[in-house]
Amino acid sequence: MAMAGVLGLAAVGRAEPLELKQVAADAKWVMHVDVDALWASAVVQKAYHKCLEMHPDAEKKMDMVCGMVGMDPRKHIHGVTVYGKDTNKEHGVMIVHANVNQTLLLAMVAKAPDHKATSYGSYELHSWTHKGWKKESHTVTGVFYKPNIMVFAGCDEAVKAALDVLDGKSVGITGTESPLAGQTLPGSIFVARASAIDPKTRCPVLKQAESFRVALGENKGESFYRARLVMKSTEAVDQVKVITEGFKALVTLQHGTDAQAMKLIGGLKVAGEGTKLSIRWNASADDVWTVIEKAAKKWAEHKGWGHGCPMCPGTAAGKCPFYGDSHKSKPPPKHEEDEF
Repeated sequence: MAMAGVLGLAAVGRAEPLELKQVAADAKWVMHVDVDALWASAVVQKAYHKCLEMHPDAEKKMDMVCGMVGMDPRKHIHGVTVYGKDTNKEHGVMIVHANVNQTLLLAMVAKAPDHKATSYGSYELHSWTHKGWKKESHTVTGVFYKPNIMVFAGCDEAVKAALDVLDGKSVGITGTESPLAGQTLPGSIFVARASAIDPKTRCPVLKQAESFRVALGENKGESFYRARLVMKSTEAVDQVKVITEGFKALVTLQHGTDAQAMKLIGGLKVAGEGTKLSIRWNASADDVWTVIEKAAKKWAEHKGWGHGCPMCPGTAAGKCPFYGDSHKSKPPPKHEEDEF
């Protein structure tokens, strides 16, 4: 799962849009990040170069990472798909499209705790104990389906089932009546679909939903967001509509004199029919970046920004609760005028 953390630094390669034929027909949810489409985004391109301008040593650090993981995250990751047959995310399957140093990665896995290699047809499965960033331990099984396609899951059986779908031995979503089926919008960077909602979700909107479809991306110079939800009641639909209009009103109060910001918020539309809810947003990618850049400049001019820690005016890095060890017991001071 750590591979998903480097998605934002992947560079242009062949596009990897969502391939539903690679997803089991009985999947309850699927998420996909098209990394090539991400990097093709004008907004992301400008943000990336701005980050390099602000942090000139970033590329050197990334070069070090490349040598450690056997691939260049800025060039070699093309897309990631995750899906599950129930709402427990720990039971999910991850398919990673990436050009990697297979020999190096296999050598690294062989040294992992509790490593074990088993066969499944012509495939060699590798399982090991992985320690997460919170120090929890869990089993991971991985396999090279092809030199540029890797499959990961929490157990051997889930990986075997995923391989059967990839090989066409089991049915994928494409060509079925799965509620997750359907084409994706051109330029979609992030796609998420679910026919069942995780009962443990913390999202108040999803708690009132039966299913949803979301797409976020950029196409021909226009940024877009689409969401379609089937809610549990018409009352829930009305509530989301009120929340959306309230959000637009709040932004108007905060930035009503900023024509560009108002242009962005004006592109947000919400509609409901029965228990079905749709949310649409479109805006020029150039306008999106202009607003982001303007906001970033305002943050940089904020009192204390540039002194090391934006939360502790006048202090240097290493001498404030945010950077020092004491931040674990003493939270950064709040700025009342910034609370939102």
